[in-house]
Amino acid sequence: MTIAELHKIPLQAVPKDVFSLSGEAFVDAWATAFNLSADELSNEERQNLVKAIRNGTNRLKVVDALRAASSDSGEKPADYTAQVLRRTPDQFAIIESFTRFSPDNNVAFLRYTFDRICGRNPSDKERLIMEFDLRRNVATREDIVKRIVAIARSDGQFALWDSLEQAVTADTSSKPVDPSSARTLPAGLSYDMDGNQTLIFVREVVGEGWMIGPDLLHQPVNVVDGGWSVSPGWLITGPKRSLEAGAWMVRLDLVQDPAARIAVQVSANSGLDTLQELIIAGSFSGSLCVDIRNEHRFVELRLKILETPDPAPWIKLRDVSMIRSKQRQDNP
Repeated sequence: MTIAELHKIPLQAVPKDVFSLSGEAFVDAWATAFNLSADELSNEERQNLVKAIRNGTNRLKVVDALRAASSDSGEKPADYTAQVLRRTPDQFAIIESFTRFSPDNNVAFLRYTFDRICGRNPSDKERLIMEFDLRRNVATREDIVKRIVAIARSDGQFALWDSLEQAVTADTSSKPVDPSSARTLPAGLSYDMDGNQTLIFVREVVGEGWMIGPDLLHQPVNVVDGGWSVSPGWLITGPKRSLEAGAWMVRLDLVQDPAARIAVQVSANSGLDTLQELIIAGSFSGSLCVDIRNEHRFVELRLKILETPDPAPWIKLRDVSMIRSKQRQDNP
């Protein structure tokens, strides 16, 4: 939203000095103007918006987030900025959500970032080194966030970083691969086939078993009658990586009981944006299209076994993969 677009909003519903109000009063005023109910704007979401204002976020973006949440709005802008404001920072780190925290207090910034990404406070030595580097301008806050993500990974956590400033995937052919970057796909998960980018999640290898992509969470592979014996719940989820923008085809080839159902979901931004969602009953072989935009970060494919009459659910996954459309690559 820009200042010129404010005429689209009923300004008579908010105080004339609304942009001079405190963060709490500002959010409350606009929530009232948009008639937001408790279901549309929970207390947690309200506090996230207030924190965003305190961290220096443009207040017009907060208005966008509140307008997007309103069921009375005739327009539902699918604005990632609104989602990033609502998203609680965690080990999947959007750099800007950390660098803006407490701009005049590096110690508070370090403690906040360590707590959110690593789930702990920095050690005395970690705090001393990073605070010293920040004070001497040897390292930027962006550099520090990347360091902390690397520390979380060394602690045994699955942590990744990404940045809103990098709208286009950079050419890293001459640079060392950073495994903590969400733009870096894990080895073995991405390869070219007939000129197309292909991500293999699960693929049956005849006579040998199954190829399962790294950085995927999945149920234990218990082979029964040539398939998997599974339990209701998430079957596979991952990899929460940032993929190149374009049209992607999700290929599914699976066999299950005619009465069995499996839910398929493709999400981004740590689950805040649902890009595709459907339920498959019985066996299926085919593809579905997912449009991934530059603002979609931490993309994840999820398969969920739903409750079925069968006391011992069984499924045979022949192929679960994503292929980027070459047509969209050539004609962005």
